[in-house]
Amino acid sequence: MCEVSVCEYSQQMPFDPAHFVERFFSPFNPESRFYWPAVVSLFLALVVNIVWYNTRASRVTPPENATKPWAFWTNVVFVILLGVLFIAKAPFYLFVVTLALNAGLLVYMYWYLLPPQEAAWEREQRRRSYFPQKKRRRR
Repeated sequence: MCEVSVCEYSQQMPFDPAHFVERFFSPFNPESRFYWPAVVSLFLALVVNIVWYNTRASRVTPPENATKPWAFWTNVVFVILLGVLFIAKAPFYLFVVTLALNAGLLVYMYWYLLPPQEAAWEREQRRRSYFPQKKRRRR
């Protein structure tokens, strides 16, 4: 009998592109060893998203606070959609397309929608600094 430390594979398994393509487009198998880790990671993604949304950072600009709910609900909708795809045993490529679409929407929100709003908020803060402020009354 072969011991664990002595046994080695005599040759490495070759990469078969046809097998990869077949698995990529075949329905997701719930008996796969990756099914339950994927379900657990989906649940953890939802929990982390909820914790991220409910934590309040002290140095966050108001435009980012306005974008945060949109990002949260986008993530929640996509996590629910991924759960539905798991239940429906959808092909793997639909999971990839869904995750790419979610990442694309988040990148769009934080790289293209948020910077002009932050710049306008900073301009408004600079404009307000020129106005005289009310002084506190002493008693």
